[in-house]
Amino acid sequence: MLHAALLIIGITMLVPPPKLAEIRVDSLPPLTNAEYIELIGVAGFSLDGLSIVVIGDDDSAIGPALGNSGVLEAVISLDGQVIPADRSFLIHASPALPMQADLDAITGLEDADNLTVLLVRQCKAQAGDDLDLDNDGVLDIEPWSELIDGVSIMWGAPGVQSEWTYASAQVGPNGGFFIFQTRRCLDTNAWHIGSFAYSADATVETAGAVNPSCAGSLCVGDINQDAAVDAGDLSLVLAHWGELGTVADINGDGVVGARDLSHVFAYWGECDL
Repeated sequence: MLHAALLIIGITMLVPPPKLAEIRVDSLPPLTNAEYIELIGVAGFSLDGLSIVVIGDDDSAIGPALGNSGVLEAVISLDGQVIPADRSFLIHASPALPMQADLDAITGLEDADNLTVLLVRQCKAQAGDDLDLDNDGVLDIEPWSELIDGVSIMWGAPGVQSEWTYASAQVGPNGGFFIFQTRRCLDTNAWHIGSFAYSADATVETAGAVNPSCAGSLCVGDINQDAAVDAGDLSLVLAHWGELGTVADINGDGVVGARDLSHVFAYWGECDL
């Protein structure tokens, strides 16, 4: 198995595209109008041809049943951008936020609304375009060549209390409360509701940095949580090689690679429970 693992390292792997990692729609005072969208990806990955689209409502319409769903709040082109060395690509235009943006852009994230945030390829649309013409919760127009990732942020019943959402991954509803922040667990791929107020505490908010794992393990390298670091964990590292943020990302740097493989061998054996 060791020989096979070393051979894998020498193979040029396909680099996976980035994905959405963390989103803040707003914050409680004193830090208001704090909005950001964060991607996680492989360092050096070119974002040419990719765009972030935010789907919400038509602000001039009244109610979700009156032409109020599927309208593009923002289209953010990522042309000319690359994933930085720390693997976190941060988008915001808020002077109140302490983190430097990798791209200074208005996110179009309205609070008190249902929202859909998508990462797409070759988008041919602009803010204000209506993609759900009959307001039934299904996009009639998908002006992109590929949907790479997406998440729906829901505070109210779609089509009843607020507009429809269009991504299968969903955060909320939150018992009628607004959702101001959400963060993705890179090991489980699940989205969780975050805090109302912006926090510099890395256990609460990690905008501008790789998100922490959420599942945990019995010891370092015990991916399958069977109380031992063994062939089962090695096979998971190889199976997820080159992928972004999965359970096999032992060292938490955002991608499964040689460092995770070295952790498996370094901690090989039964966990000291």
